Amino acid sequence: MAAGALAALLTAGCAPPGVDGDLVDDWPVVAEPQSWSPVAGECHPAAYWGENSLAKYTPVSCDESHSWETFHVGTLPAERVTLPPAGGVDRAAVFKECSAEADKFLGGDWRDARLSLQVLYPTKEAWSGGARWFRCELANIDIEFPVNRRESLRDSLAGSAPALARGCYTREGDNFEPIACDKPHNYEYVGTWFAEPSMEYADLLRRASRIHRECRSLVAKFAKVPDDAAINARTGTQLLLPGRQEWDEGDRGVGCMLFLSRTLHRSMKDAGTKGLPINYR
Repeated sequence: MAAGALAALLTAGCAPPGVDGDLVDDWPVVAEPQSWSPVAGECHPAAYWGENSLAKYTPVSCDESHSWETFHVGTLPAERVTLPPAGGVDRAAVFKECSAEADKFLGGDWRDARLSLQVLYPTKEAWSGGARWFRCELANIDIEFPVNRRESLRDSLAGSAPALARGCYTREGDNFEPIACDKPHNYEYVGTWFAEPSMEYADLLRRASRIHRECRSLVAKFAKVPDDAAINARTGTQLLLPGRQEWDEGDRGVGCMLFLSRTLHRSMKDAGTKGLPINYR
C-alpha cells in the first residue's frame, strides 16, 4: 500500500536519468516467511478455504471452542515447481495420505463417521518462498455443518460403538439426518466406494448406474445377503457424492446407503435374507 501511494505521487518527466519513474515494478514481491509451517495437534475456530495464509492462521487449544483440527502435516517434494493442480492425481495422492493418517489418528475409518476431511496448501506467495507443506484437517459434521467442540478427535473412533459413527438416517429434502437405528428410518450407511484418481468429475456424474451397482455390492456384504442378480430386488441405494470442491481437493470416495421404501426399526447389519427379502419395497 505504501509503494502504491508513493507511485501515485510521481509525475511524468520528474525521474532522474536511468530511472523509469515507477518504483513498484522494481520492488520484488515479498513472500510469506519461508520458515513458517503449521503444526499438527492444533485446533481452529473455522476452516481456511482459500485463506490459508499466516495472517489467517489463528490456532487455539483443542480444549477451547473449535470446529477443525490439524491432525497431520505432510511435505511435498522440495523440487516441485508448482502447487498440485486442483482435480489432478497429485492432489488425490495427497488426500489419500491424509485419509490414512486420519484413520490412525481416530482409531477407525474416518469415512465411517460423521466427519469431514480437508487438505490445505500454502499460499502462492509462501510456495514461492519455499514452503512445501500441506496440512490435513478434520471436523465433526452435523448433517452438513461443522460442530463446535472442546476436545480433540484423537481416538474418537476406537472401540466397538463410537458415538460419531455413521448409521441410520431419515431424509428431509436434500439433507440426511442421523437417527438411532431403533427409531423409524429407511436409510442406512453401508460403506464407501472409491473412484479412480484419474477420473474426471463429469465422468463421476455420468457413471451413476455403475456406482449404484458397486454400492449394492457393499449392501450385500454389509447385510450378509448374496451379491447376485437378486440384490436389485432386495435394496435400493442412495449415493453420497463428493462436491466439486471436495473432488478437486482429491476426495474420490462415494458414500453408499441402502434405501428401503418400508420403514425400518433396526439396523440391516448382518440382517441376512430375512432382513432384506427379495421384494425390498
